[in-house]
Amino acid sequence: MMERLWADILERFGQDVVLRKNEGDISVRALVQPCLSREREQEVPGPLGLGKQGCFRYMGPPGQPLDLDTVVRWKGQEFRVRSANLVGDGICAHWWAMLCPRDEVL
Repeated sequence: MMERLWADILERFGQDVVLRKNEGDISVRALVQPCLSREREQEVPGPLGLGKQGCFRYMGPPGQPLDLDTVVRWKGQEFRVRSANLVGDGICAHWWAMLCPRDEVL
């Protein structure tokens, strides 16, 4: 029952996200939100100018695991996975991850 509740939440409030993995691209519905912090600026000075320090929270379906090699595409931007965990096992399982903008050119 809880799995159905989570699927309904993703269907209603989630956004279209593409997970790029070694096996290919997978389209899912997930929640992606910026993590804003009052203590930290979104851009920090670096040797080549200002660098992005943006951080985003990802909550997605339990059947599509994320790892550090997964690239998340959302709203025309690509993000790398900084950390990912399957949480709520047995209750309301979902993937919870922290993302950061992917700046490097492929």
